[in-house]
Amino acid sequence: MKQITPKNMTYFFLIYLSVAIIWNLFDHEAPIQDSQYTMIGLWGLGYVTSYLKMPDISFYGIYFVLWMVIERQTGGYYDWTSWIIFALVAVLMTWITNLVRVTYASRYDKPKKKDQKNESLK
Repeated sequence: MKQITPKNMTYFFLIYLSVAIIWNLFDHEAPIQDSQYTMIGLWGLGYVTSYLKMPDISFYGIYFVLWMVIERQTGGYYDWTSWIIFALVAVLMTWITNLVRVTYASRYDKPKKKDQKNESLK
């Protein structure tokens, strides 16, 4: 299986948002709607937290609580089964957000290229 690169992930998010905005404009609706805001939030949260150096379990806890609160606020509470659905969606969103974070954090694991000009001056 091909590894996901930060560059390809960024292209995917930009293409997804562009197609969704164009689709919404053809339907005479608002350019950015709920699913696009969720995708922007997911990408932004994963990208910003890729700069942090913390254990993975901390990110899973933070993401789960955050997505659980968001799901509770945007979804309606009907009975105890709503909490099960909220938890399942929060687990899925946590996994996707952590995938984004790990993908962008992989940039820092690679060795930096040496500068040829500065190397020749020494």
